[in-house]
Amino acid sequence: MNDVWIKMAEFLGRLNGENVKRESYVRTPEYEKALEAWKEKELEWEDFLETLSAEQREKAEEILECQEDFASAQELRAYIQGYADCVQVLYRMGLITNNLNLKIPNL
Repeated sequence: MNDVWIKMAEFLGRLNGENVKRESYVRTPEYEKALEAWKEKELEWEDFLETLSAEQREKAEEILECQEDFASAQELRAYIQGYADCVQVLYRMGLITNNLNLKIPNL
């Protein structure tokens, strides 16, 4: 991976986690719908866990945590990819220049 994208990913990773209450924070209808669906299922999930043995509950919670970690990593990757795509588009349009002799990958 090109160093510029690594540095950009580090910066955007920090930015992504900041101030979710800001006016420009995007919450899509799909996100809102998924959040509402989870809120409805969360109590069901907790009730379901109570029906399991301690070992089964631990395994189910481990699986859910793994899924949440994966979803978070996917979200961060998509967020950073959006910025990378934006930079590439601006570069190809000539609106930003390559003044540091960085290799800008092809679209």
